[in-house]
Amino acid sequence: MPLEGRAASRRGSRRSRAAFLVVVSVALFASMVVAGAGASGDRRLTVFSVATGLQYINTADDRARGKVNNPLDSTASKLAPKSSGRQGPFAGDVAVYALRLYRDAAVKHPLGTAVYTCFFNYDRHALCQAYYKFRAGGTIVGSGPVDFKSSSFTIVVSGGTSTYLGARGQASAVPARGNAQRVDFELIG
Repeated sequence: MPLEGRAASRRGSRRSRAAFLVVVSVALFASMVVAGAGASGDRRLTVFSVATGLQYINTADDRARGKVNNPLDSTASKLAPKSSGRQGPFAGDVAVYALRLYRDAAVKHPLGTAVYTCFFNYDRHALCQAYYKFRAGGTIVGSGPVDFKSSSFTIVVSGGTSTYLGARGQASAVPARGNAQRVDFELIG
């Protein structure tokens, strides 16, 4: 290749590299702007909940029936967990909690209601689904594992309605004054 052709080729190569760097820089800047815009949509919300009702579904009769009418052989029956004389909840039991939500720790200003539906497995652990319905409009939906031997828990917020449509994040509950629980929502979107 003649000397002039090589120089022109290098200039073209430099131009394409410079154009590539400009495109990459613009893309990085745009992604930072979009990420910053998402961060401004983050919301924190604190409510206080007080339990107002509990419906407990004890499946002891099903467990007893399963011991007698079991399609598995006796070897599989030996694998069943031992209860060690402990009172429930046992695997398969369900608890439905009704709660009132308040905006203040003194639980004077109502904000809405909530329902937790908890499906128990072993050792007082459950998978709970939570629905927080606010008077001002909108519901926050969450779910996650809860250890009933502990007085606090954190669940994942997976959506909602109206004001909270598409919300995601987490809800952390800790004991508060009296019989109340403080629930801190950290929401994205």
